[in-house]
Amino acid sequence: MGYLMKNILKFCSIGIVLLGGCATNVAPNNPVQLAKTPSPMTAPATDHSGSVAKRLNDCIIRGNQSADALLVDSQVIAVTRNNPHAKALFSSPDKLNDQQAVALKNYLAEANSCRPIALEGLSPAKKAVYEDFFKKIDGVYADLIARKITIGVANQERQLLMQDAHMKKLALQSKKN
Repeated sequence: MGYLMKNILKFCSIGIVLLGGCATNVAPNNPVQLAKTPSPMTAPATDHSGSVAKRLNDCIIRGNQSADALLVDSQVIAVTRNNPHAKALFSSPDKLNDQQAVALKNYLAEANSCRPIALEGLSPAKKAVYEDFFKKIDGVYADLIARKITIGVANQERQLLMQDAHMKKLALQSKKN
């Protein structure tokens, strides 16, 4: 499998995690940049077949091109790599305003529609890792929308959940070896 394909497959697996409310994940509009975007949830290329990975990638790209997705990435959740707003978002003491809450809800509805694709073909153990992540990240987003936590706290919690899921995947991988 070529280097580019492996990176695309890795991104798709990452996208699964980021879809967790993601969003999990506003992806760059440039597909070349998208394919090169690493994330803490980098998964082995064996997580998804090429056809599933392509369908997932297409779903993520579609969901991340809306005005809501762009607003979320710039004002709420730092989901793109090298996001120029990341530092401010991770330390923001602000809670969502009405416009941001609506944009986040709309974005999540679109992003979460990709979750069934993200779970296709995974082993029961990997599927459990993703489902646990989805459940936890949904809680973070619910708290953010309910204005129980700040934008900064939501970004920090999201990052910790991504790292936790990554560690669980590594543990599964080491058990195989």
